[in-house]
Amino acid sequence: MQRKNIKTKVFFFLSLLLPATLQAQDYLKEVLERMEGIQSASYSEHTESWEPGDTLPVFTATFFVQEYRNPQDTTIGACFAKWDSKDKNRFEEGYDGHIHASVYHDDREIVLDDFTVRRLPFRPVTPPFFQYTESILRYVLETTDSITKEVRETGKTYYIKLTIREENQIEFFGKAFRMPSPPPEFYVEPTSVYEIWIDKPTRLPYKVSKKMSHYISVHVCLNPRLNPTGLKGFNLYDCFPKGYEIKRKGEQSARKQPSMEGKPAPGWTLRDADGNSFSLGQVKSRVVLLNLTGIGCGACHASIPFLRRLKDRFPPADFELIAIETWGRPMHSIRNYIARNQINYRFLEGSKDLVNDYHTGGAAPYFFLLDEHRVVRKVFYGYSLENSEEAITQAIEELLRP
Repeated sequence: MQRKNIKTKVFFFLSLLLPATLQAQDYLKEVLERMEGIQSASYSEHTESWEPGDTLPVFTATFFVQEYRNPQDTTIGACFAKWDSKDKNRFEEGYDGHIHASVYHDDREIVLDDFTVRRLPFRPVTPPFFQYTESILRYVLETTDSITKEVRETGKTYYIKLTIREENQIEFFGKAFRMPSPPPEFYVEPTSVYEIWIDKPTRLPYKVSKKMSHYISVHVCLNPRLNPTGLKGFNLYDCFPKGYEIKRKGEQSARKQPSMEGKPAPGWTLRDADGNSFSLGQVKSRVVLLNLTGIGCGACHASIPFLRRLKDRFPPADFELIAIETWGRPMHSIRNYIARNQINYRFLEGSKDLVNDYHTGGAAPYFFLLDEHRVVRKVFYGYSLENSEEAITQAIEELLRP
């Protein structure tokens, strides 16, 4: 009798849940059909991103976007161009189905990526807003992956939360792709969470969020205008600012930087996480390792366990390790990063002048090994578990030999 009552309760619960589930599926199909009819759109897009644990965004920007459906593009299925929302003449980024263009205004350069320098099973270009949300909704309706959906209606908004529990994180570059597993030293929890907010009267998404264990982002579409005209007439090259040098991807990163080895290390005075000033001249240790790093850089994050061990390997009189954040992250993000990664060495807020003085071009991680006279004796670029740890440790030991 008890088992029968349990079965009756389960059946009753499912009878309540099933119509709601079917209703959600039907509504999302209507939204998807609505979006499939969009040939082009223009709108403002507000973007924010966080590192996990941050309470404030580390990046905030608003762009004016024009996007076009491009059925000929079998990758992201769209073309787009982005400008600064406050200056419609300041082009920032675009994609025409063949080339992705990024603008570096400080260097007056436009870097073109034809996806041949680094070959991947996808093109690492985030689709424009409507094409991006369309691909997520299609995945929700068609996938056989291990997912859970949470659906809510509040006023004029229809909200869906998608949690994907697969062995690899899922990213959307036109369609769902399973991202390559990171190396063991940079373990990333594989759950992927996407949220979409839909305006019920127009049946159009207006906000999307992506939450990963290493990165969180939110995109809000403002004042969209759906245009009946399609891709015809769009030319990415017409968007380029005049007088900028055009380079191919790889040419920029391969640009020859002056060698720092054998030269005195440029001095600096920077702030630590408590807001206190600290200068290179205050270091009393015989040997110094400067780590120019970036919050959000995978290789930089992977090097932290090694750097923690390295800090404890030598006495303070012999060795000092100093990391300097060079990607312009705000101080609250630096504090969170230090706490979340249990960093036991000095970690400072960098500056553009320091990046220029050490000729890194903003790349990370860099390791500069300084002797007792503060001359740069070795420079190491990048980090790998197989090579970097032994090479850096050996170089330090050689400098400390009597």
